[in-house]
Amino acid sequence: MGKRQTRSRQKGKGVVWPGQQAAASQRSETTRVRQPAPVAPSTTSGSNETVALLTEIQQVASEAQVVLAAGDKTVDTHSGLEHAWQLYRALAKRQEDAANALTVQAERLQAEREELAAAAARQAEDAASVQDERAALATRTELLDRRERDLSDRERSAEAQFAERRLAAGRELESWLAEQRQTAVDALDSERRARHARWTEEQSRLAEAQTVLDQRESELTQRERDLRSAQLRLEDEREDIVHLKAALKEQQASRAERFEGELTSRTGQLVQQLEEYRQKAAALAEGNERLGARLNEYESALASLGGMTLEQVVERLTELRAENARLLEESATAPRAEARMLEQLRQQVTQLIADNEELVRERGELESALQRDRIAVNERQNYLEINNWLSAANGQLQQLLNEEAAKLNATAQAGKDGHVFPACARMDREFGTPLPSDAPMPGMPDLVRQMQAVIRQKAGLSYRLSDLRLVLAGMAMSRLHLFQGISGIGKTGLARALAGAFGSDTSVAVVPVQAGWRDPQDLMGYYNSFDRVFYESEFTKALYRAQCPAFKDRPFFIVLDEMNLSHPEQYFSGVLSALAIKDRPRLTLTTAPVGNPADLIIDGTHLAIPENVWFIGTANHDETTVGFADKTYDRAFVLELPWQHPELPVTPCAPAQPLGLGRISQAFGEAQATYGTQADGIIDFLDTLWRRRFADELRIGWGNRLELQIKEFTPVVVAAGGSPGEALDHLLATRILRSVRGRYDIHADTLDTLRTDLVESLTHFDSAHEPTATQRLLDDEIRSRGRR
Repeated sequence: MGKRQTRSRQKGKGVVWPGQQAAASQRSETTRVRQPAPVAPSTTSGSNETVALLTEIQQVASEAQVVLAAGDKTVDTHSGLEHAWQLYRALAKRQEDAANALTVQAERLQAEREELAAAAARQAEDAASVQDERAALATRTELLDRRERDLSDRERSAEAQFAERRLAAGRELESWLAEQRQTAVDALDSERRARHARWTEEQSRLAEAQTVLDQRESELTQRERDLRSAQLRLEDEREDIVHLKAALKEQQASRAERFEGELTSRTGQLVQQLEEYRQKAAALAEGNERLGARLNEYESALASLGGMTLEQVVERLTELRAENARLLEESATAPRAEARMLEQLRQQVTQLIADNEELVRERGELESALQRDRIAVNERQNYLEINNWLSAANGQLQQLLNEEAAKLNATAQAGKDGHVFPACARMDREFGTPLPSDAPMPGMPDLVRQMQAVIRQKAGLSYRLSDLRLVLAGMAMSRLHLFQGISGIGKTGLARALAGAFGSDTSVAVVPVQAGWRDPQDLMGYYNSFDRVFYESEFTKALYRAQCPAFKDRPFFIVLDEMNLSHPEQYFSGVLSALAIKDRPRLTLTTAPVGNPADLIIDGTHLAIPENVWFIGTANHDETTVGFADKTYDRAFVLELPWQHPELPVTPCAPAQPLGLGRISQAFGEAQATYGTQADGIIDFLDTLWRRRFADELRIGWGNRLELQIKEFTPVVVAAGGSPGEALDHLLATRILRSVRGRYDIHADTLDTLRTDLVESLTHFDSAHEPTATQRLLDDEIRSRGRR
């Protein structure tokens, strides 16, 4: 279509009709009326022959208007209309030529499309081309309609000035344009249907080809099975051939010697006969050359007769014919005998060549058989060498197996006599002595400031007092903490520094989580029944060390670094279930009791989770991690660390004294007893004002676990220098509204209204604290829905 449009543009540009120049000169002489500017041809994507014709029609209409305008002065109206009719006839003639040209172009385009249709791989492009042609057809139809409306408007404006002949011409032209448009539409529709039919045919051909390919694939599979069977048969036959080769070897050697002698003798005879025949052939060739020389002489003589008269030429020609007849007679008698002899010699040579080829073939077969025998001998020699090497390797492997069996027996005996939990048994000896941990407990605000100073001094990290208050209150609320944030902001550093802030740098263990963990054994380790040894993991050793006498009275932190590299609900499921049990939670190590366990292994099968252990999981959120389930979030204290640390000076402080677990638990209990009413106020605020609205608008609810966490968390925040609004803001963002993230079924208007009302309600609940965490969460969700 692009080529046709280009040709149409070239045809429609700069067209001058017959008589147009003369009419223009006549108008310039008779009148000085200003001529309207001609309408520029369309440059849109639908410009073609029809656009050029419409442009020329507009020019004719303009000229007719000028003629009628000047008719009452110097130019006869009838002659002007006659001139317009002549222009119209010329226009009709040109349209006929254009229609013929379009027909030729359509035939050429049809031929090109038939060639393109041969490629089945371009069916998708054909479909896209059909869509483009539909769009082009729609554009073309729209252009025709627009041009038709424009022409109708111009005809109505000139209706009062033109006579019946012009009106008839306009109607005829309108009819012709409608027919041309309908013809073009019909042609494009037929072309579209033809392309669709070809596309359907190609689809069926492809389906048939796919069927043939499937059939061939099944045939190839069957042939492969047959080839495997034939290969097995050949291997069986090969063993039989090996036995026959030795017997054939001597026979082939004798036959080779005999045939070589006969071949040498026969070859000598054939060479001698061939040399004789070559000599005779050379003699015959020499005779032929002499006769050819004589004929050349006669031809030269005939060529030199150019100056002779007719009688002389006839006389000379008679003499030459007689001489030629004589020479032909001589040449006819001599070469016949020589030709017969030469034919006999050729037959003999052919027979000798055939005999020689047969002997060469037999010799080649004998040499091939001899070569195969030599290869078989070499293969047998190689097999013998490989067999000797395998025998030696088998001996070495047997020796190694004996050594490994001895080692395994020794290991099994050691497992019978030694400890099933070797690392845990070693910790019984190393950490069996209790360490002092009776330092006085400072007040909660002082403890938070001490934590800030120690972490800044030892770890080089600075945290706001509000964040550390939340961490301290989180220890009272849950044994599982989740520190979230971008990579490199100090999540693991904060978890390590907490142990130092409580006075014991050694009361911490970091367990790197692997992406392939799927089972609790990946976290805990496993029991090898053959060695009779439990292979303790870093997590199991850290959990055992925390309950040894040296650490059992101190807070102990087990850090699960990159906790969400794998699904915690899979490998950490045992710990999550155990943390829900308040009365002596424990983890299963083995299904049956083992002999000689470590001192703190319960019944030889379980390991307790002591009260002094807090699990801290660090989490990044990128393409390499997985999300936490609600089961994990509901049981954990969650802290979103800020992107930037506040600028805090290094404050000199005294070394932190080791705090005992009993003093810390007592301080938590006193805070809950003192500020328990603050927690009750938060529970009443949520139940009275927001429980039903959260359920109706967000489909969010909570149960007794959240109320218990509020009672344990809020008093410690207030006792450490915070406010009830600070505790409520954190719990709303991390425990209640957290489930709004990613829920695009909640409309942005709902969240916007909820944000306004909730912030106003929280400000009214505690005017001393601005609910920044809740606002930030809701603002992020509103922006994610395209609102600002």
